[in-house]
Amino acid sequence: MAFGSCLYSEHYVFAQTDQTASKLQAANTSVEQAFNAVLAAEKAGANVTNLLNQLNGASDLLAQAENVYRIGDNNKAANDADAVLPIAQQVTAVAQTAQGSVSASIQAAVFPTVAFTVEGAVVFVLVLFLVWSWFKRRYIKSLSDAKPEVSSQ
Repeated sequence: MAFGSCLYSEHYVFAQTDQTASKLQAANTSVEQAFNAVLAAEKAGANVTNLLNQLNGASDLLAQAENVYRIGDNNKAANDADAVLPIAQQVTAVAQTAQGSVSASIQAAVFPTVAFTVEGAVVFVLVLFLVWSWFKRRYIKSLSDAKPEVSSQ
């Protein structure tokens, strides 16, 4: 009987260790996804300073959970890993929202810029044509007003 209870408690420890390891893996994956979302938002032009601070806090908590897990305190490691998940998920959601809003504002700014550029090019060509025609008329008028030179030879 004592041998059976010893095997049962050993099985419980292995199951708890596997569960804690899977929680740590899930937290690690979540932090990685949050980092990628923050990186994408930063590349889009969003201000990610607060998100990076939150992500650093989640990374520190994850590192603490991994250290505690290595020591053997599976309950504390599991609790810390569970605490990392909502932080990382919130950072991911906010980063994706920020990236979307920056992309939308960039798209809204592109149309007026393109329209102004096209209008400016049309006005420039029109003014260039008007100046050229004015100089052409002036040149033709100066030629018609000119008196021919007669050589006296």
